[in-house]
Amino acid sequence: MAIWRRQPPRNRGGKPATDQGRGDAVAQAPRASPTIAHRVLARRLQRVRVEQARLSPAQAAQLVGTTHMTIRRIESAATSINTVQIEQLLQAYGVRGDALRTLLEQARQAAEPGWWHHRYRPVMSAAYQHWIALESAASAIRLWAPGHVPGLLQIPAYTAALHRALHPEAPPAHIDLAVELVHERQQRQRQRGARLWTVLSAAALHPVIGGPGVRRAQLQALEAGLAEQRTALQVMPLDSAPYPLLGAPPVRHLRVDADIPDHVVEHRPFATTITDDEATVARWRQALNGTAAAATWPTTLTPHLPPEEGAVARVP
Repeated sequence: MAIWRRQPPRNRGGKPATDQGRGDAVAQAPRASPTIAHRVLARRLQRVRVEQARLSPAQAAQLVGTTHMTIRRIESAATSINTVQIEQLLQAYGVRGDALRTLLEQARQAAEPGWWHHRYRPVMSAAYQHWIALESAASAIRLWAPGHVPGLLQIPAYTAALHRALHPEAPPAHIDLAVELVHERQQRQRQRGARLWTVLSAAALHPVIGGPGVRRAQLQALEAGLAEQRTALQVMPLDSAPYPLLGAPPVRHLRVDADIPDHVVEHRPFATTITDDEATVARWRQALNGTAAAATWPTTLTPHLPPEEGAVARVP
């Protein structure tokens, strides 16, 4: 489990490792989060050591002249990829021929930074980089959104207004970049055909974010999305009976690679929690399932809006 807070412990130099853990926080992160390709490689290196070479971390470290902590960091994707070091390890594990070449090619590909790294890193917290690596490789994304429309369903004007409200200290250029980042996430999710299943509290449809015109446009975009095949949208009515996620923060459940366990991300106001603990993920999955079972499958959002809002016309 990983937790990022707004005011984390100070590092050895006495300065806080800056990270703003509020949602899609606008903050500079100290280092790039590993991509999924990096994490998959790390898991495979561990599997080769354990299943093929049958070595402990200490024994593997002794063979290549390093420490057992270095081996553990490599196998948890907690250090940058060093292809020379990885080749030494694989040879020490007895990997040869095509298997060696395949793993080294995977290492070279995994060493490439994520698509978000160079352009968007100035407006990403460490937590954001961590879960965007998961989201960018996920085949299925499940969301619980109790307070506002989630990023993957937002229109740009709504995203900008929400970021200005959550991060009033951010300069306009950072807001623009954050909006562009959300749009890029949406495009990539659609291009790779990842399934998106959102359960939205009806309360999330009520805040006037960006003004009445922006809210109206956002509602129209959601209305149009009800017909999309790979985007499932449910709404929890305001007058519903109690349900498992009542009072829970925004949550995303991410299904990625066979070598990577499912992850759950909790977005709280001042901390983001990311976990792949099997029991914890299972509890969240059960809560998501129970909440989805209680939510409606609307053909229109109009019944869930304030009476003065009127009917929502779908944009073509």
